[in-house]
Amino acid sequence: MFPNPGQQAAQRGAEQSARQAAQDGMRAAQMGARRAHSGRGGSLLSFLLLVAVGVLVARDPELRSSVLQFVHHVVNVVQSRTDGS
Repeated sequence: MFPNPGQQAAQRGAEQSARQAAQDGMRAAQMGARRAHSGRGGSLLSFLLLVAVGVLVARDPELRSSVLQFVHHVVNVVQSRTDGS
């Protein structure tokens, strides 16, 4: 069978959305770590964003694999930066 171009495009869009959500979540977590607790609104938004990313990742094995690779990359970058400080 030939792959469905519409399905492939939708999957790429979902992967891009999940990557963007993961990046936004990382930025939100970094910003939250840098400043004092600013109230429940920021932490609730970060939590909801994390849950949304988790749901997207749990549904698609290929997306899960690419997100895990991205997370490993981010962890390696953070570790290398903290080791160099």
